[in-house]
Amino acid sequence: MSGIDEVRAAWASLVPGLDAADENHLAELRSRFLGKKGEIPGLMRLLGSVPPAEKPAFGAAVQALRLEVESALDAFLESIRSRALLDRLESETLDLSLSGENSEPGTLHPLLALRDEILDLFVGMGFEIADAPEVDDEWFNFSALNVPDDHPARDMQDTFFLEREPGRPAVVLRTHTSNYQIHAMRDRKPPFRLLHCGEVYRCDADATHAPMFCQVEGLVLDKGIAFSHLKATLFTMVRALYGPQAILRFRPSFFPFTEPSAEMDVDCRSVGLDRDGWMEIGGCGMVNPKVLANVGVDSEEFQGFAFGFGLDRMVMLRHGIKDIGLLTAGDMRFLRQFRGLA
Repeated sequence: MSGIDEVRAAWASLVPGLDAADENHLAELRSRFLGKKGEIPGLMRLLGSVPPAEKPAFGAAVQALRLEVESALDAFLESIRSRALLDRLESETLDLSLSGENSEPGTLHPLLALRDEILDLFVGMGFEIADAPEVDDEWFNFSALNVPDDHPARDMQDTFFLEREPGRPAVVLRTHTSNYQIHAMRDRKPPFRLLHCGEVYRCDADATHAPMFCQVEGLVLDKGIAFSHLKATLFTMVRALYGPQAILRFRPSFFPFTEPSAEMDVDCRSVGLDRDGWMEIGGCGMVNPKVLANVGVDSEEFQGFAFGFGLDRMVMLRHGIKDIGLLTAGDMRFLRQFRGLA
């Protein structure tokens, strides 16, 4: 048929060389034969000059040629890409039998090293390690902890909300590890001593605050518990971590879930830091009777204390780190300083 045989012959003459073609060459051929101004679409423009009786056969022949060229180009393209992938896999093969003599030894991240030390310390004091979800609903994160509906901590600028639907508790990234207290007191009966360590999330970032950081949270619930038990526990922890010379202070504070409440500071120079002043490492207090009532615990029979400390700040205090962002930046120059941590 007029024109079709010439285009088919031109295509057939190129096929033997396509095994060695690259993607750019195939793209040029696709444009030449199949593009809007290509040879095969050009054949369809000749359809008006074909006798009516021959038009069906002419159109079918052009369509068959189009499918033949498309299929061949797709097949060659797939072959080229498969060969490229095999070549890449071959060149990137990792020989696990290679000697590790020149490899750099790994070490614990300073956060993990201090976390393990704290967990061992509290297990030695009779605490059980507990867990809780990082994604929780608003009742566990706020309401059950006696945080009012209009409390600033619930505002969008402080809390990462994941779901907010009318008539249902909002789902949030927990803003503190205190949510585990509610899960623990609902799921088990006192007395108990529990410790939880995990990530928390807040819309906050500067040299001493991060949008994601790690907290260590303790909860003791028993008969006859007093604030003196809380102070003794925290003095034991801080002096075990920083040495018996560490100077601490408790400042009166307010938290909806504890009453009375305090914040605990460590004197920087007493733990070897070359700067004056105090660093606050966390809050603590006696569990608020309203919180106990929310989980069905009789506050006349049982009392408890709770504390929550920022592990990142405790690491900063131990190693003299001035910017909290260094702990999660992944800078090997910074991390190499902590080789040998166990």
